[in-house]
Amino acid sequence: MSESDTITRNAKSNLAFTLMDLPEEKRIHMAQFYAFCRIVDDIVDEPGMSPEERHTALNRWIDIISLRINANDGIETEVQKLVSDLQLDIAPMLELIEGCRGDISPQQPANREELLAYAYKVAACVGITSATVMGASPAAKDYAIALGYALQLVNILRDVAEDCRKYNRFYLPADDMALFGVTQDDIREQHYNYRMRQLLAYEAALAEKYFGDAEEYYQQLSVDDRNALIPAQAMSLIYHTILAKMQTDEYRVFERRYSVNNFRKLWFLLRARLGTVNMPSIPSLADWSFFRNDETSQQK
Repeated sequence: MSESDTITRNAKSNLAFTLMDLPEEKRIHMAQFYAFCRIVDDIVDEPGMSPEERHTALNRWIDIISLRINANDGIETEVQKLVSDLQLDIAPMLELIEGCRGDISPQQPANREELLAYAYKVAACVGITSATVMGASPAAKDYAIALGYALQLVNILRDVAEDCRKYNRFYLPADDMALFGVTQDDIREQHYNYRMRQLLAYEAALAEKYFGDAEEYYQQLSVDDRNALIPAQAMSLIYHTILAKMQTDEYRVFERRYSVNNFRKLWFLLRARLGTVNMPSIPSLADWSFFRNDETSQQK
């Protein structure tokens, strides 16, 4: 088993789960790209490294994907081969590295513009490259960006408590927190109250907007592109369900971590695949005369 396969399997992430739908060659490529994303993220998050060591490790990955240095055997060689074989535009991968670098010395976004700038680097750029690796055309870029925003916003909502506790990170915009009278101490002390619920609902509405945008873009794509993006569409269904769970539960993010079980993930993967099939239109019941009651039929 390759190192990228090992990393992908061990991660047990939602994205890794959806890759089973891909043809073997594309699945291997996506595992390689996912492993790259996972490693870059872990460089920033895993304990035991100084800030200087983290920056140095990220800089090495810039050199690796830029093909400026000889890669070590294993995942470095796999990622270089991926970039070379698919002639990938590495600009989104470089943006991802810089987005993760920002988390070494995290700064709370002042407003939604700064939040979305961060989400573009760490999520939308992942989507852009993923769409290419999965075989979609450049027409899928707007879809990838919108879905990246939506998924990252759900992650931020779901992980509010963990990001604060483990990393002292606050991704909710300072302007939005001030609007609802919520402070960083409220999050540190896990104050679950009306103001906190309203703040989280406000951010959830932004996530809903981007889920809607992504779906509109998806429906405008060619059948070939939609088929290529089945794993991404399954991710949309999974994360939209996580968002719906939080909404129904009134955002009890300090008490639990919301997720979807494997059975439902499989169902969403099937739904995503069925969604690419052009089904014949079915008349509504109102158009079927034999479903009308006798009185309605007599009036006609």
